[in-house]
Amino acid sequence: MTDSTFNLPTEFIDQPEALRFAIDAWQKADVIAVDLENSLTGMHHCNLALLQVATHNQVWLVDSLVLSEYIPKALDSIRHIPWICHDFSNDGIVLKRLFNFIPNSVFDTMLLAKALGYPQPGLKAVAKIKLGIEVDKEEQDSNWVLRPLRESQLRYAAQDAALLLPLLRRLADEVEDRKDESEIQSRVAQLPREMEALFKRIQAYQPPVVEPVVEKAAYLGEDAGDIARKFCELRVEWGNRGDIGAIMEMGNRWILRCAEQIPQRRELFNKTIRNPRFLKAHGDELWAIIEPYAQKKRSVNDDDLLWTNS
Repeated sequence: MTDSTFNLPTEFIDQPEALRFAIDAWQKADVIAVDLENSLTGMHHCNLALLQVATHNQVWLVDSLVLSEYIPKALDSIRHIPWICHDFSNDGIVLKRLFNFIPNSVFDTMLLAKALGYPQPGLKAVAKIKLGIEVDKEEQDSNWVLRPLRESQLRYAAQDAALLLPLLRRLADEVEDRKDESEIQSRVAQLPREMEALFKRIQAYQPPVVEPVVEKAAYLGEDAGDIARKFCELRVEWGNRGDIGAIMEMGNRWILRCAEQIPQRRELFNKTIRNPRFLKAHGDELWAIIEPYAQKKRSVNDDDLLWTNS
């Protein structure tokens, strides 16, 4: 495929044999840059869609959906090699939750940028200042589950991994250039303790037992809580299959509204969904969840009406 911005050869891997060759190359490196692309269901529920690994000379993009059974062994093979990441906090939790995996050593360039006083330490802002490049983040929240991935997605994923090692060098040079600034040096000296605290948080991570929206709905009654829980389960299932509609249409506000104000008839429920394609694809399944509660609500209302007229 096309070389990354830093002109590193980039290989897309979706075969076990190619992954074995990649692992051999990773294990010879003294340091590697690592990044992840996940499904869009959030760190508590997402699947790993792409694993990016870069050395000084090459980038590998591993299709972790196709090669899911091989990913734990691949991660374990590079556990002992120092990782360079940018904002490891979320990715670390994803790796812990999915694979019960934490690398032995991580250096987080975002934390270093913060220590150097950058008010916007995100990769896009820091890369522009330190490397003079514009990182196009348009693909950041794209659908990483659908295959084949677009060429623009592959370029984005390769670039995010390829620039981390050059970025670390530039940031390290700045630390040296500012060695007379005691406040900067004091913050840099705190980085090992910050990473130790981050590792402890990741190690202790447990997925939430109850979704916040389900917890809110439960205050409205048992039926509302049940509806919200079932909707959330479907949102995760469909979202991890790459259904963007589930993420966009089944927002927390929509879930809470349906749970609180249960539509009593199908035509009323249909009006709550703006996207006709999503309604056509999933309307029957969603209504099947709502319908028993709608019937129950109609029955209660009918009983109230009979009592009023008696």
